[in-house]
Amino acid sequence: MRKKSIEKKYQTALNDLINYLKNSRFLNDKKVEDAFRNIPRHEFVPSSELDYAYYNEPLPIKKNQTISQPAVVSRMTEWLDIKQGQKILEIGTGSGWQTAILSYLVGQGTVYSVEIKSELVKFARENLEKLGVDNVDVILSDGSIGYSKASPYDRIMITAACTEIPLPLLDQLADGGLLIAPVGDSSQSLVLLQKTKKGIVEIKNESHYVFVPLLGKFGKK
Repeated sequence: MRKKSIEKKYQTALNDLINYLKNSRFLNDKKVEDAFRNIPRHEFVPSSELDYAYYNEPLPIKKNQTISQPAVVSRMTEWLDIKQGQKILEIGTGSGWQTAILSYLVGQGTVYSVEIKSELVKFARENLEKLGVDNVDVILSDGSIGYSKASPYDRIMITAACTEIPLPLLDQLADGGLLIAPVGDSSQSLVLLQKTKKGIVEIKNESHYVFVPLLGKFGKK
């Protein structure tokens, strides 16, 4: 990935955002902080939202979807405990910002990101290309069935709300691997699961999140 320095006009806003996230305990990992500093959020939002790029808020992108709130991105990324060289499956590419953060953290590893909306696939690919991200494969497909071709995965991140975790995604998780997802209806709990020899084990659970719904065969029709 090409290193792209953040423009001066955004630097203060980014510093303020990071300080807020650290003070509110949503950002605790230096590696994740480095990813936030090296993956400029304003490169992943529509031009109409540039003034709000470093607000701790979800922002509209295209097709009634959003770029996630920075606090949520930080929480999900930290819980997933990503290591260099891992293979990650992301369900719901959106604008590609979360995807780029995952790609930064895996280094020589690979991120497979599945997006069901073709307009978002194009948008995300363009955004990732701007930053020279070359370890991500953005796939136009139904994310609720995963991407078995490259499985198993060390980590799986679902970035849309599901009433229950789709079984194909659990099947595609490697032994010892972690999966994170927002689970629920109108309001969701962020759930971290691990695949063990004894089955699927819940590691963490935090309530009061709101995500757009997962679409597809095992999501909202």
